[in-house]
Amino acid sequence: MDRYVQSPMSVFTVEEPGQYISSCPPQVRRKQRSCNLSLQLILLLFAILALCGAASQVYYLWRVQSNLDAAQEMVNTNFEAQQMKFRSGFRVGPSLPSAHLTGLIVKDTSLNKPLQWESSRGLAFLHEMEYHNGSLRCTRSGLYFVYSKLQLGISCPTKIDPSSFFTHSVNKRTMDSVTPLMEDKGGFCNVQGSPAWKKSSFLGSSFLLEQGDEIYINMSHRHLIRAQGDTSTFFGLFML
Repeated sequence: MDRYVQSPMSVFTVEEPGQYISSCPPQVRRKQRSCNLSLQLILLLFAILALCGAASQVYYLWRVQSNLDAAQEMVNTNFEAQQMKFRSGFRVGPSLPSAHLTGLIVKDTSLNKPLQWESSRGLAFLHEMEYHNGSLRCTRSGLYFVYSKLQLGISCPTKIDPSSFFTHSVNKRTMDSVTPLMEDKGGFCNVQGSPAWKKSSFLGSSFLLEQGDEIYINMSHRHLIRAQGDTSTFFGLFML
């Protein structure tokens, strides 16, 4: 007897309209949302850092510009102050000892005494220096420029002594010791047939002087000195 074998029946499932079955499980979807949120936070952090960097650069440039403006204003102010000092005749820097003596009048022809000068009138002045009996006394030790100028002249006699010469000297006195610093020698009335003789004798150089040193001028033939105002015969010094 033949057996009839019946094949199993196929079962089909029909989805209802609007029903969707996702291929990803819910846990995977949560991880994706967490990754997207982290990426957005990182991008936001980078954007904030970029804005902070730009703001700091702007602030730094503003500070630099402010400092430049302040420095420029300071330079301009100092320049104007220097110009005002220059126009007003003020000396820039520390005050240094100086003196200028004029108005020489020869009353005593003794060679043992220094030439006598005017120390306060006309162009003469004393600044941190002392004057006494023809000598300038240093009040501060240092390097000084010392100078002296004598205007000389005489009506020459008929008979001329060719050995006649003068000595104009600058000397330093320290306690009881005298040291010649500069000297100028020259003959006078040594040109035959000349009715008059004129000469200007100038001495000037720098020396190291100590406090208390006295500087004075000596002249061998004082009758040759022709003091004419404050500009032809003078004596002075100033610290360098």
